[in-house]
Amino acid sequence: MRERLSKILMLTLLIWAVGASALLASCVYEKGEKGYVVVNIGFKQGDSLTWHNNTKVPAGSTLFDVTKLVADVEYKQYPYGVFIESIEGVRNEGSYYWMWWKWDNKMGWTLGPVGADRYVVGDGETYLWFYEDTSNYPPPKP
Repeated sequence: MRERLSKILMLTLLIWAVGASALLASCVYEKGEKGYVVVNIGFKQGDSLTWHNNTKVPAGSTLFDVTKLVADVEYKQYPYGVFIESIEGVRNEGSYYWMWWKWDNKMGWTLGPVGADRYVVGDGETYLWFYEDTSNYPPPKP
């Protein structure tokens, strides 16, 4: 009887250990996947268009963070936020500036509502930096 009770206890502990390990592994895997988002980001200047699709970044990243990850960016930090001065060596000049746009499935390209350092990217979203003439506002869509 005592031997049987011992076997039942050992089997119970084994089942508990396997279940707890599987649960822990599941939580760690889920957290790891949820800790990232995947975005598409492009750069358009004249006839040149470059895309960095399926870019995986930590959740909570700003568009500015993503931009610095995939491109050479020059910027200045001001009390109100970051101002992009050049991307891939193409500097703001005259009325031409780098503006960012977000793809909306219903409305098409929409102008970024805030500075790139204030906008947290979302999973599956698409962004485009467009070097364009800003002498008329709002500037034309890409």
